[in-house]
Amino acid sequence: MRRSWLAFAAVAYLSILAAVIHAQPVQPPRTLSAEMRAALERVYTQALPASVRIETVPEGTGSGFFISADGLVMTAYHVVEDTRGFWVIDSKNQSFSAELVGYDEFRDIAILRASVNEPVPFLPLETTSGPSVGEPLLAIGNSRGQFIAPRYGIVNTVERDIFPFFNSIAISTTIPLAPGDSGGPVLNQAGRVVAVVVAIGQPNGVFESYLSPLQGLGEVIAQLQAGRKRDVPYIGVQLFQIDDETAATLRIPKEGVLIQGLLRGGAAERAGLRGFAIRRENGQEVYEFDVILEADGRPFNNVTELQRYIRSKEVGDTVVLTVRRGQQILKVELRLTPNPTRRS
Repeated sequence: MRRSWLAFAAVAYLSILAAVIHAQPVQPPRTLSAEMRAALERVYTQALPASVRIETVPEGTGSGFFISADGLVMTAYHVVEDTRGFWVIDSKNQSFSAELVGYDEFRDIAILRASVNEPVPFLPLETTSGPSVGEPLLAIGNSRGQFIAPRYGIVNTVERDIFPFFNSIAISTTIPLAPGDSGGPVLNQAGRVVAVVVAIGQPNGVFESYLSPLQGLGEVIAQLQAGRKRDVPYIGVQLFQIDDETAATLRIPKEGVLIQGLLRGGAAERAGLRGFAIRRENGQEVYEFDVILEADGRPFNNVTELQRYIRSKEVGDTVVLTVRRGQQILKVELRLTPNPTRRS
């Protein structure tokens, strides 16, 4: 299982920024009624033949589901990202080689093509509407050593803000998910897939599971099926929030975000931006650093907000940063790139 399954407290953005869950009220856990569970059990029976297990090299396990009779499979992108190969195993324990067709890293959704020999059962997608708070849902996955097993739960919120490098409108639920369930289908009582399993966490000490919604993604999914590969755009910097102590120590205003470091080969390094450094001059410590004040003329005093703005762009887009360097105010233009640390 890949990085999205790390506990939120341990997930870091560019190795220094802890994943953030914005303070939002979590409604008390709800339980499924007997009628709800019975309805979802019927959905599971119908959906089982189209659900799959995904095995990867290096060793990893994920979940997915057929979305077309000719073998297209939907899963979470992090299940197959940075793997050397993967294959799909269906409910009859038949194994198929597969290849990556398209993906959207920001939404954590990918389309694979399995080498099936005959038409396969597939699940209908619901892209015109999404689940509501309190609605019962079924997820199908491969965690805890189980094979294409059902998990039931209730929707907590439909606009959970989980962390800045992921889709900010995740659905949070009480479904008891675990590593191995990533990429599995999430179905409503009508038997339609409304979301894909992507993560788990414990905000405020309350367990939640997170889903990437399909609502409004009809065109996006069509693009992925046609081969589109959308990477998350990067500036290529490690950022640090300027708090009162930092502002006092560095003798700077509490505005903007501090560049703590640069990613080798990233857009910021190529544009000549500077990470934080300390040198000694005449026996005294001298701090050198750049502070990002604005992006495209918009002021940013919060690391997460700046990250979200950059994530709203596309790889290849140009962004103009306003940067303070000592007493200078600079305008730096850079072109956004995929994650420069990702292996080729």
